Amino acid sequence: ATLASDVAKVLGWRDYNAEAAIVNYYPSSSTLNPHTDHSEKNLSAPLISISLGLSAVFLIGGPSLAESPTPILLRSGDVLVMAGESRMAYHALPKVLPATWEGNSDGQVGKYLSTHRININVRQVNF
Repeated sequence: ATLASDVAKVLGWRDYNAEAAIVNYYPSSSTLNPHTDHSEKNLSAPLISISLGLSAVFLIGGPSLAESPTPILLRSGDVLVMAGESRMAYHALPKVLPATWEGNSDGQVGKYLSTHRININVRQVNF
């Protein structure tokens, strides 16, 4: 919550309040189909996404599936902020890239991150 709030503040959202998080765990064979995050009350606050572990290809398109998406490579440690129109854009994760962990593979956490991707999406749910 503190990291997400600090990111939001640096980018100009002074009143951002991290209220909820979704943590997604992806083995290297995982995908996430195109979708929008349309069920939240507050779409005016940014969604802050933190990537850990394996790299992945993230696609972001437009308000319909007819718009061609733009691929973005997300590496471990990357922070992606979705705000404004991008909050209602279709997005997907078609590919987790195996053997892309650049960290230490010693210990349980390092071994896990060398074969998985973790994505933490932090949101402000209320106004």
